[in-house]
Amino acid sequence: MELLEFLKQIPMPVLIVALAILFIVTIVITVQYMKAKGLDGVRMDVYQLILKAEHMFNESGQGKQKLKWVVQQARGLLPSWLQVFVTEDALMKIIDKWFLGVKDLLDDGKVNNSQGGE
Repeated sequence: MELLEFLKQIPMPVLIVALAILFIVTIVITVQYMKAKGLDGVRMDVYQLILKAEHMFNESGQGKQKLKWVVQQARGLLPSWLQVFVTEDALMKIIDKWFLGVKDLLDDGKVNNSQGGE
């Protein structure tokens, strides 16, 4: 309640500017993290998780369980501040797209959309 009372004392334009600055700083830090780690570095970590999941869940029909496990593990690799912004659903879509690319490459050695992915 004290925080709410404190926020009521701050003029609205100042509060909006402060939130905008916080948002911009968050985006800049996210971009810097991605540059430092590199999209390929993140992708390679996810590929390693996919391989591990293939060995852990080797029964037929466990595809969704594998994907969910990979997403949970990959989300855990992100810094905690970035986990707030990257939802499991968003990460699942990205990882699923990467996985389709891997399957496409493995079927005939080419990335040519032969697996029917996007």
